[in-house]
Amino acid sequence: MANCTAMVRAKWGSGTATRRWATTAAVGMIFALGCAPGTDTETAPRTVEPASRPATKSLRVSMMALHQMGGVPPGWKLTPPPGDVEVGRQTFVDLGCHSCHRVEGEAFAEDTDGVGPELTGMGAHHPPGYFAEAILNPDAILIEGPGYISEDGRSAMPSYPDLTVQQLGDLVAYIASLKTGGPHAGHVMGGGQARRRNRQRPPAPEGPARAFFTQAYEVKQGSLPAFEEWFQREGAAKFFAYPGLVSIDTYVDETKRGPGIITIFGFTDKTSLQRFGGDLRKDRPALEIDEFVGPHDHQRSDQPPVYRVPSLSAERPG
Repeated sequence: MANCTAMVRAKWGSGTATRRWATTAAVGMIFALGCAPGTDTETAPRTVEPASRPATKSLRVSMMALHQMGGVPPGWKLTPPPGDVEVGRQTFVDLGCHSCHRVEGEAFAEDTDGVGPELTGMGAHHPPGYFAEAILNPDAILIEGPGYISEDGRSAMPSYPDLTVQQLGDLVAYIASLKTGGPHAGHVMGGGQARRRNRQRPPAPEGPARAFFTQAYEVKQGSLPAFEEWFQREGAAKFFAYPGLVSIDTYVDETKRGPGIITIFGFTDKTSLQRFGGDLRKDRPALEIDEFVGPHDHQRSDQPPVYRVPSLSAERPG
């Protein structure tokens, strides 16, 4: 106890300015240091067992390289801790989430009053990090809708200050698993089409494709050979089973931050594109891709996001 008292005095001092709160700080620090009354820290050191955590895929990088990348790896997104879908489903109910958010097909779907956004199929439209932020900081992004925003301009969703990290991981795992059905079917995450309308661009080349679905992603570590083999063996054929799909083109783009692999699906018309985005079959090849790639964004457009401009392209003569 004497050792702990000395440590506290050395840290906080004995000046008048600190005396008002030093006693409270000292008590907290004594117990934080494992120096409860009657404990000899020299003969009975406190041992803290590290908490176990599920294994996850990691990116190894030196600090110098990380700084050269701008502080985060290219395409970095928050990765929530690994979670259990079934445990997350039960946590979803235990916390009362089902009373506001409907999930089609769940036993608790009929207990929902519908005051919050429906989550059916939401896992196909947002990366896990987005769900984690929505739970931890619901005011970060406010979704416009009836009852979604309170009168004070903040999210109507309650906060959960006692939520554990593991509960967060389980909740995110459950919501991210909801990839089919619901009113979100056919919706895709935009790529800034409105911001580019007033920019001068050479026209895209004419072709059979008039509507485009674009996916930007990174392949999971060690999965590229299996991904390529799957696409050549069966993936392409499964995609071309969709009526109206006429082309699949994949590019690597190292000029921008973020996911550097871009796959563009070309359709004959917007109706075919909408049908592709709204397909509810759980065995659709779009879901199979998730086995090989990480979190990804979607974009829908009426012209290809990347194309060659003949009038500004040339090859060396001879």
